[in-house]
Amino acid sequence: MIDAYSLSIMEGTSVLSFIRLFLLYLCLLIAAKSDFTKFMVKDKHWILFSPFAIILLFLDLIFLKSSMWNFFMIFVLISAAVTSLRIIPNIKNLNKFNLINYLISSCYILGFIGIVGGLVNYTEINYDSLILGTESKDVMLWWSLLSTTLLIYFYIFVWKYGLIQGGADIKALIWTTLLIPSWTFLPQPYIYSTSYINKEEIIFQLPPSLVLFIWGSSIFIILPIIFLIINVLENNITSISDMKVAWHAKKIPLSEVLGNKFWILSELILNDDKEFVALKNRLLPNIETEYLPLEDRIKMFEKYNITDVWVTTKHPFVGYLFFAIFPLILFGDPTAIMLAII
Repeated sequence: MIDAYSLSIMEGTSVLSFIRLFLLYLCLLIAAKSDFTKFMVKDKHWILFSPFAIILLFLDLIFLKSSMWNFFMIFVLISAAVTSLRIIPNIKNLNKFNLINYLISSCYILGFIGIVGGLVNYTEINYDSLILGTESKDVMLWWSLLSTTLLIYFYIFVWKYGLIQGGADIKALIWTTLLIPSWTFLPQPYIYSTSYINKEEIIFQLPPSLVLFIWGSSIFIILPIIFLIINVLENNITSISDMKVAWHAKKIPLSEVLGNKFWILSELILNDDKEFVALKNRLLPNIETEYLPLEDRIKMFEKYNITDVWVTTKHPFVGYLFFAIFPLILFGDPTAIMLAII
């Protein structure tokens, strides 16, 4: 039988979970809008929303009556997240430190205490029980916070080496990891309350931010098929060069380009005498011509009687991450569901 105190804890963590979910919606919605309209999301956006994520983590650990080592582990997450903003204090310049440098350095120290404390208290365990989720809540939480810290560094690594290009996309994933380090901090996915999936059969789940990335990528994969079908139906594909861009662009009259935020993929090929040779399509915009005034580029096409060009709009991945929140909440981790079914 659940006593009144335990019930109040459950209600408190449940309220925090829904507040966290609302914060996730709001943050990614604003970021997606900014990336779509301005082609960028300023760092101050993530800085503004981060204190709310940190406060929620502290409140959750208070309600869960977690160990002090897990409280210290929050600072490990903060230290890792700050790395994406390239704010790394250099001890050689200690005499030039400002308040931000001192705060970040304090996070390093407190986070180090959390790691050492966890290594001393939570490593002599049955690792099979850890994977199956039957260890104590403090042990499970410490390992979860440690693994999500490593996940943040993984995101930074793939961004640094160009595997994922968008800085805003990576920072969105890192902020989501800071907000939701594990499934403990989210409402139970809807499908677990149905007869389709038995929650007890779910043994292992990927971190929520990684699942958000998987769902977002799945939505992103569908788009090329839609673009291709539309271009076929509109008879826009008349050459191999058209096929090269038909899966992510559309063909429009030159008169519709001005006043819209398009990237022009069609490019004039001229010979040494500046005479028109051919019109080819590029997968990505030509950086050299992209910075020329749009009016001048349009006049160049008109000069050679080009009436239609291939264009594409920027599809910010942050937008796909926002829409991925819905399957995240409804279905949870798709890999875990597939393993449970198999």
